[in-house]
Amino acid sequence: MSTLGIALTPKRTLLIGAGKVAAQKARVLDSLDFAYEIVAESRLDAYFETKKLRLKPFEDADAEGFEVIIDATGNEHVTNRLVALKPHLHFWLNVVDVPELCDFYFSALTRRGDIQVAVSSGGSSPTLAQVIRDKIERLLPRELTSLIERLKNERKKPDRDLENLKTIAKEGVGKVFLIGCGTGYMGNLTLDALNAFELLDVALVDALVSPEIRALIPASCKIVDVSKKKGFHSKTQDEINALLLEYAKQGLVVGRLKGGDPLLFGRLGEEKQILVRHGIAFEVINGITSALRSCTVSGIVPTIRDISKGVSIVSAHLRETLFNDEWIPLIRQPLHTVIVLMAHSFAKKIEDAIAKEGIDENLPAAFVSKIDLPDQVTIVGTVGKLDKMSTLCATPAVLIIGECVAKENIIPAENSGKIIYI
Repeated sequence: MSTLGIALTPKRTLLIGAGKVAAQKARVLDSLDFAYEIVAESRLDAYFETKKLRLKPFEDADAEGFEVIIDATGNEHVTNRLVALKPHLHFWLNVVDVPELCDFYFSALTRRGDIQVAVSSGGSSPTLAQVIRDKIERLLPRELTSLIERLKNERKKPDRDLENLKTIAKEGVGKVFLIGCGTGYMGNLTLDALNAFELLDVALVDALVSPEIRALIPASCKIVDVSKKKGFHSKTQDEINALLLEYAKQGLVVGRLKGGDPLLFGRLGEEKQILVRHGIAFEVINGITSALRSCTVSGIVPTIRDISKGVSIVSAHLRETLFNDEWIPLIRQPLHTVIVLMAHSFAKKIEDAIAKEGIDENLPAAFVSKIDLPDQVTIVGTVGKLDKMSTLCATPAVLIIGECVAKENIIPAENSGKIIYI
């Protein structure tokens, strides 16, 4: 069925019916501030409790004077009367769920100020139209008002440049998803992350995003490897920031895929700042951080009543290869657990710093290595043996320090993997 999409200015509209189907149409009309009257034999849906209705059976005279009529009764007699009246009263008719009798269709609508995107299936599948509408809803920045005003003003200029207008428009509709991909195990990838993958034109992917998760990225999406490993950076952070801007300003949907959760030592703050500075819309999607997943897969509970009443998550690694030991005094806090990310290569320095601080070398500690991978292993010992413990496992590894790591407090689960006590 070929149709022409047109925008109706307000018309005198009649809605017939007050049931569930009629309520759906009423909500659409109300969302558009489109005035209408209602005729119904009875109120069958709570949406009409505050509406003014003419409670009566439909009669031919009720159709007089209306330009648009929506039949949401499901009553064949009412529909037949409207079809018969239409040539004489010259109204546009919509019979809900009977597309062959409709002069117009309701679209699944996305609105951003003056911008309206309507998706229509010609009445054949409103559900599909809604699914496509919802996808468009996530693609578009939520705020387009300033962009619309800017383009409106540019368009009024006598020397306006159409190519420049197009460039401005593209820059304004680009969007970035900052996505946490967890530890690499597909079962821990959130639905929000998976749904965002389907929207991406370009994905900037970190080294800690596993091959299994990379395989979930649609083939139509361009993948750019921006891995950053100790001693080797394929891209600097400034280069990554520049790529985010470059692709987003082309009007593309860009994904920045990171291991773990981007809120924890994932340079999220810097990337958000650069996007805000350039007016690029973005969403942040949490991932399961290795700080907590390491506890899950090792059988360690970081907060146990009377043993640990709080947790600090810190990093042993600063910019480049600088060692951070400012968190060491946190270990002194009673009933407290400290989880240290990026600690493996600094095991000896951490051990020495703890000794220098005068902390008991017998305080329990554990390295949880290769989280969720087949060769996952947990090395349980004490802070006085961190260097030795690090030689028994590989990176990536998370260090957990506190009484909750004592052997009697560890309760392994089926997915806890190999645990070695030294």
